[in-house]
Amino acid sequence: MNEYIIEQLMHITKKMNIRIEWSNLFDSYTPSGASAKYNSIVINTNWHNPKELPFQLAHEIAHIMNHDDCEMAFYHASYSSQELIEKEANVEAIKLLIPIFKDMGYEDNPVTFMQVFNVPNYLFDNVTKIMKLSK
Repeated sequence: MNEYIIEQLMHITKKMNIRIEWSNLFDSYTPSGASAKYNSIVINTNWHNPKELPFQLAHEIAHIMNHDDCEMAFYHASYSSQELIEKEANVEAIKLLIPIFKDMGYEDNPVTFMQVFNVPNYLFDNVTKIMKLSK
């Protein structure tokens, strides 16, 4: 399932000319990152929970789509000055994944969506709201 999701997201990156670097050089808790300035994403393939990689990729794509004004915007940023940037990237990531979810034959169900894409629990309200708007 992850391969299909990654493949669909890679179609998006190809259309946007986003460069992706899949790296196993980081430790298991180094987050993936994006640079809107360089239209590039680095995905840590050693991430401790590989099931989260599709959501991380969607999140990093969202940073570039949002033209976030930061050199590297990290998936797991702490609550800091980047909180709004991270929140907006999460929202856009959910929006990117909903069409893939529907193409996979799932009915609109926020819990199932979050399980399929390993979306963090704190985003449940966002998933529910966005899913209702996408009908």
